[in-house]
Amino acid sequence: MLCKRKMKRVFLFLILGTSLLYASNSKKFDVESGMVIYNINGGGKLTNDINISIKGEGKLRFKDGGVVALLEENHDELTTGAIRDLNKVQICEKFEDKQHFDVDFGTEKILERPIPKGNFKEYYLKDLVKTGQEEIAGYTCDVWEGKGIKKCLYKGIPLLSENYLWGIYYQKKAVKVKLNIDVSPSKCLLPDFPLEKFALFKTNIKTKSVKLPNELSSVIVHVSKTLRKSLKESKLSEDELTDQQKQVWLDKLGQNIYERQMIFLPKMLLTMKKARVCLQQTEHLNDANTCLLDVINMKKKISQNENNMIVTWNEVEKNKVMDEFDTNISLLESKMKCIRGAKNISDLSHCMK
Repeated sequence: MLCKRKMKRVFLFLILGTSLLYASNSKKFDVESGMVIYNINGGGKLTNDINISIKGEGKLRFKDGGVVALLEENHDELTTGAIRDLNKVQICEKFEDKQHFDVDFGTEKILERPIPKGNFKEYYLKDLVKTGQEEIAGYTCDVWEGKGIKKCLYKGIPLLSENYLWGIYYQKKAVKVKLNIDVSPSKCLLPDFPLEKFALFKTNIKTKSVKLPNELSSVIVHVSKTLRKSLKESKLSEDELTDQQKQVWLDKLGQNIYERQMIFLPKMLLTMKKARVCLQQTEHLNDANTCLLDVINMKKKISQNENNMIVTWNEVEKNKVMDEFDTNISLLESKMKCIRGAKNISDLSHCMK
């Protein structure tokens, strides 16, 4: 089961996924039971020098017309270009009667909160207009659209969810649908983590700030809503915004990447320096690879396929490795003043070119 893999938990309250099943203990779908397999993809150009891509899969299983449902997702958000970053998103949520159970893989806890009261369909389609129909995974679903949003429902079941803002997009599309099937209790189980009751909403009274979700799919939704509100208050349209003003909003989309990198880059520099000292002092292959372990583990946080183990260790190879470390350390060290002064993803991108 997807939700039983112990991966990094990267969000607290998923706007996009949770809204699939927002309602009390009433039926959400006009189908008794089923399973939907989704393909997840997306991405786009965050700055002139930074691209982001999203790829993964999701699964929705439900019974009793959606009163009981399990939502699972695994996808990677890979940043390339001037900045390299890898955000592994794992979601596992269960909805049962009036309760919402949200798995936090980072702390290995399950957060329990009451499901807000309300009609699922009205909430899910708020401010959207029906524009037609589309065939997805062999089913004809009703298409609903709004500014930067597209959804498609079959008998209330989400088969498509898209969000986009200035070339950055997220899409979750059904690729396989099975309806009126046997969904036994064992197929809607959560990991065996301790349960912790959690308030429905938490606010920071001191700072009155709203922390962005960690996954891009929800950030797009959040930033888009904030943008629409700002445009309405200023009585401007998107077309009237300058490229510089648009970049301010794109920087908000990349805020989490920026924050992770501001922690990662100084730590990576220190890790490389320690590894270099260790390598300088060792004469054996196994010891050399031990010196590299922390660096390799750091690189796994920014790339999908990093394998930098040393195959041979002699005087010639040692000098090559040391020269490479010297070059990389010197390069990153020369950028640190600029990095420390970076205020957003655009600034950081400029530093890392």
